[in-house]
Amino acid sequence: MISPRAARRIAIAHKWLGLVVGAQLLVWTATGLFFSLFPISDIRGDRLWSAPEGRAVDLAAVRVSPQDALAAVVEDRPVSVTLRSLADKPVYEIRAEIGSFLVSAETAEVLSPLSEGQARAIASSAWVGADEPLRLEFLEAPPRESGAAGPIWAAHFAGAGHPVLYVNAVSGQPGPVRTDLWRTYDLFWSLHIMDYRSRESFNHPLIIAAAVLALSTSLFGVGLLVHRFTRGLVNRKGSIPS
Repeated sequence: MISPRAARRIAIAHKWLGLVVGAQLLVWTATGLFFSLFPISDIRGDRLWSAPEGRAVDLAAVRVSPQDALAAVVEDRPVSVTLRSLADKPVYEIRAEIGSFLVSAETAEVLSPLSEGQARAIASSAWVGADEPLRLEFLEAPPRESGAAGPIWAAHFAGAGHPVLYVNAVSGQPGPVRTDLWRTYDLFWSLHIMDYRSRESFNHPLIIAAAVLALSTSLFGVGLLVHRFTRGLVNRKGSIPS
């Protein structure tokens, strides 16, 4: 059995640790409840757009050979060329030492970076439904939510949650879609893992310290519970009947 002096010290530590970690425990519980309420497909907006993978290339529209497409960016030292469909148009994606380029398979025109009209066509093709973008915004420095590292087009659509479909201005790849629901999820995720900057790491010192303190609070509580339970048994056994 724990001595009365040790029990008092444990009770004091339990109280102060509870005050310190109680707020974060509440955040963990509340954000965990939020995560369980919404399917991840709704968070990601999967029903709002379709990825272009697997779309067949219209070979009848191809007018340019791979050699001619490579010649358009030969000064950039290309290393590979791939024929694919982009907004239902055939294009060559050429990977070079300094980056990637798109070349039209119909005209041999270098498409990267994409124009607003091209980005609009890609966004409209990827968007599920007949809605056209309300406006397009070219972002040289893309927001963190886009997941892009280079210039990007943001296609704003009408609908609940202010949906935005991002289109890579270099590769022409659409996606992801971001809505207010995703932004709320992202905020709660940063609070849950206590990574308020990158919102990606869950093994940093701050959350480890919080977890250690929370575990210590729980163990102190268990210790006090055991102490009070055993003290009651001892008192009953040692009592003198009248």
